[in-house]
Amino acid sequence: MTRSDFLVIGLPAFLGGTLVAYIAQRAFRKLSLRNVPQSYRATHLDFKEWMINKRILRFPGACLADSMRPWITGEAVGIFLLLSSLSLDRTTQGAMDAAGIGFLSFACTTYIGLLGSSREALRSLRRELPVACFLFSLLLESGMGASMALQETSISIPPGPLSRELGELVRARSLGFSRADSFDRAMKRVPLEDYRLFLNHVRQGERLGIGLSGSLRGISEKMLEDQDHHAETIAQQAAVKMLFPLVCFIFPAVFLIILSPVILGVWDRIPA
Repeated sequence: MTRSDFLVIGLPAFLGGTLVAYIAQRAFRKLSLRNVPQSYRATHLDFKEWMINKRILRFPGACLADSMRPWITGEAVGIFLLLSSLSLDRTTQGAMDAAGIGFLSFACTTYIGLLGSSREALRSLRRELPVACFLFSLLLESGMGASMALQETSISIPPGPLSRELGELVRARSLGFSRADSFDRAMKRVPLEDYRLFLNHVRQGERLGIGLSGSLRGISEKMLEDQDHHAETIAQQAAVKMLFPLVCFIFPAVFLIILSPVILGVWDRIPA
């Protein structure tokens, strides 16, 4: 390593590594090893919320993506490409290029992973919403208040994006947020028309003091019907999507297997 390489790469890397070690020692000094995954998860979720507030992540449902798989995959890909690039070129320019390649690969991989995770969270929320709506109507029919019924619904449904969002709504109201602010925040977080319709029904029922059980049950039935129609549409599109692999891959292989004896026989009879 030359003097310029040491000044550009070695000294900043040493100072940066020392700073990272100091911060990690301060952060994990009072934590046991079993709490490290929770700290890792909380740190990445806080960073994701910061990117959402800064309008870096603008795709729908970004706040619902709580899986650590995109972060782990992005960090692994970034470190792998960084080390691979450094092993090929150990000069100052090579180190700068490797850092850029590692960061870009980490950012792209993480972004794509978060986009897929948010779409899966939206699909899960749409799938669980009719059940939650029907359960909420049953709790109201049993004489339970709307706030208590909403809290019980968030606990009773399977863990997932919908249970977290309903729990966040109940928690916001328990912290002193007004009814309008808590519902508006919940609607902004989830860009689904069915979810907003459900929350509007609950808000109007609480404000006007009208019965919600019958209307919520009707909404639940309508959501189930829409899901059935969507499933039928996907099933009808399957034949069209299968046409390309059938024509390009399966049919040529079948014809080759069937006609190969005939082609070989004709080829053998052709005089040299």
